[in-house]
Amino acid sequence: MAGFCPSSEGWGPLSPSRPVDFTVCFQHGALVSGLNALFIVAAIVRLRALSHAPLLPRELVAGSLFWVKLSLAVATLAASMAEFAIVLADFSRVCAFTVALGLQTAAAAAAVRLHYREQYRNRIASTPLLLFWLATVMLSLMRLRTAVSLDLVETRPSAVIANALFMLAALAVMALECQPKPHGLYQLPDDYDEDELDVHDDDVCTFQSPEERANVFSRLTFSWMTPLLEQGFRKPLQMEDTWALSTQYRPDVATAKFQRNWQAELQSGSPSLFRATMRTCGLSWALSGLNKLVSDLVAFLNPILLSRLIGFVSKYRTADAEPIENGYFYALAMFVVASVKTIAYEQSCVHNQQVKNLTKISYTTAIYRKTMALSNDARQQYNVGGIVTHMSVDSERVAEFFANFSHHLWSLPLQIVLALYLLYRTLGWTTFAGVLAMVISIPTLARLSRTMRDMNKLLMGYRDQ
Repeated sequence: MAGFCPSSEGWGPLSPSRPVDFTVCFQHGALVSGLNALFIVAAIVRLRALSHAPLLPRELVAGSLFWVKLSLAVATLAASMAEFAIVLADFSRVCAFTVALGLQTAAAAAAVRLHYREQYRNRIASTPLLLFWLATVMLSLMRLRTAVSLDLVETRPSAVIANALFMLAALAVMALECQPKPHGLYQLPDDYDEDELDVHDDDVCTFQSPEERANVFSRLTFSWMTPLLEQGFRKPLQMEDTWALSTQYRPDVATAKFQRNWQAELQSGSPSLFRATMRTCGLSWALSGLNKLVSDLVAFLNPILLSRLIGFVSKYRTADAEPIENGYFYALAMFVVASVKTIAYEQSCVHNQQVKNLTKISYTTAIYRKTMALSNDARQQYNVGGIVTHMSVDSERVAEFFANFSHHLWSLPLQIVLALYLLYRTLGWTTFAGVLAMVISIPTLARLSRTMRDMNKLLMGYRDQ
């Protein structure tokens, strides 16, 4: 591995001579190579998926904006090829630099192909392309800063210029990819019969939810809601100002999916309501848990960064002062961490609400269908109040537990462990005095919880009557 890295700094990952920077071998051999290799695999998978998608009308999608975007994508490929040729001339052997730039060139070529295929077969901006270009711009900016720090502008100006042009072209491609497809793609044709109009038709722009056409950045920031909020600010919203639910959130679609999964459970011989529910909305539940995990972990970074920033300020202009770059890094990292935490938390809330709504719809409909299928003798065993309680209160609480409290089972212990660890590092053994107080209060809290549970059961019995 030492021969694979031609730099004297080694693999690092942190540079011993430059503050807040990675070594050049780590940047090329790990970050750049890893990103481009991952994108090449993702592009191959995405191209295979798009090969089965229907073609969109050429006259609607092949606009001038698309050709400008494709030309800029080709420009990134040309800049990457130029940088690869320059580095290959300087290092006439296989090393971290040549491998990284070779993969970058291959990824740029795959991006050009994927741009063309996405334009003619997909109605929204490509998530793999947007994430790839964003990561590429950030890595290119990092490499450019390292090149300036190492004075490569003077010794190898052609490679630095090629990297800068590649970064600028990638930034322009990402900006154009964020632009929505032409609205003409979703407009009704002139000969469309209004009597045959279906409000659930996904091809109708007037009724289709903009969330279904939003790109990944719009979904993360909820900017697809901006037109509706602006309209609500100007005038009271009417029913015709809103749009139909997305296909996956429609009650008939959610109910049909749950019924299929429940029937499969019944046929298995050991039916499980949990498995049927997980098959119905397990993806949203998993995404909610993943976002909550990110939010919980990132939440503990801000106190650490704040402590580092306070330490940096206290030592400033002293003999033990840290480099000024460290202060900028702490401040910028606090902003990034707060932004990531907010985005992850809000996404977790959105997925929780999706799981809750889908679960409640599925359970309510299943109970109603079961009630309609009861025989006269079986129906005498249940009163109307009990059935209504099952359909409203019970299904609501089960959905609430599945969507929200199920994540607390692992999230709360994780937060307690991390908090105790950070407190122990700061306060020492005195931290466990607070832990002892918490342990002593557990029996009292358990007794109160049992009392509330018994009172709640009594109240539910009165509701059933």
